[in-house]
Amino acid sequence: MRTLMLAPAFLTVAMPTLASDVTFGKLPPGAISTNVVKDVSAEICRDHLFDPSSIVARLPKDYRLILAAEYAREDPGVADLTKSNAKYSTYAVGSLCFMSAGSFVVDGVRVHSTGPTPMAFWWVRAAGPRDSRMQGKVDWLQLASWYSKDVILRGKILATDPMAKFVDLSVLQAEPGLWRMHLELPNESIEAEVRGSGQRKKRNAPQPGAMTVPFTGESADRFWVITYFGHHHQPAKGQWRAKGAGVFSDALQIPGEASVFRTSFQDGWSALSGLYGPVQ
Repeated sequence: MRTLMLAPAFLTVAMPTLASDVTFGKLPPGAISTNVVKDVSAEICRDHLFDPSSIVARLPKDYRLILAAEYAREDPGVADLTKSNAKYSTYAVGSLCFMSAGSFVVDGVRVHSTGPTPMAFWWVRAAGPRDSRMQGKVDWLQLASWYSKDVILRGKILATDPMAKFVDLSVLQAEPGLWRMHLELPNESIEAEVRGSGQRKKRNAPQPGAMTVPFTGESADRFWVITYFGHHHQPAKGQWRAKGAGVFSDALQIPGEASVFRTSFQDGWSALSGLYGPVQ
C-alpha cells in the first residue's frame, strides 16, 4: 500500500487476527464489492514526476492534482528539481508500485491459482472533497491498475477494481532480499531490480490504519475505502528502467530524479477494501 493499497471479503465473518490481536477496522455499509489482500511479501514503490497532459483520465468531481510546485513546499528534493527546470513545477507527483500478494480474495473467492500473485498500480497525488463514507486520508487518486494475465477469475477482479487491466506482469524474488519486476504496457515496458538492506522495522503508526483512494476515468464516481495492518519497512535500493515512449520512460529520464525519488519497500501487511459508488 502506498500505504497501501487494496481491497475485502467477509464483512459478516470473523476477520483473521495476528498474534497481537490486531484486526481490520470496520468498513462503511453499502460496499459494491469487497476484497482481502493477505501475506504481502513485497510492496515496492517508486515516486516520480510526470507531465499531467500525458493523461486524459477524468478526475472525480472537484478534485485537482497536486503539482510539483505545491508539493515542493514540503519536499526539498522536489524543490530542487523544479528549480533546475521551471517546467517541472507544472508536473504531477505519481507513484508506481509493484506487489506480490500471497492471497487475493474477492467477495469470498480466491481469484488466482496456488502461490503468490503480482499486482501493480499507479497513483497520483491529489486533493478534493470527501464523501461521508470515506475513511482515513485521501491523498491519492488511482490512475491505473494492472494484474497478471494469468489470473483465473478476471471478472471477479473487475467487480472489485473496475480499472483493472490484465498484462504481462511479474514480481519475483530472485533470492533472499532481491526482487525483480516487469510490467509490459502498450507503449513501454518497465523493469526494476530491488534489493532490501538494513533492519526491517514495524511501521510506527496506530493499527488498524485506514485510507481512501478515489478512481479516475470511467470509474471516477467510485472509490476504495481500505483498512489495513501489519506494515513493515526496510531500506532498499532499486535500479529502475523503462523502454519505449510513455509516461514512465519520460519520468525516469528527468535529470537528477533518481537521487530525489528513492525506492520504498514494505511487506507483512494485510488489507481489507470496499468499493463504493454513487449513493443510490
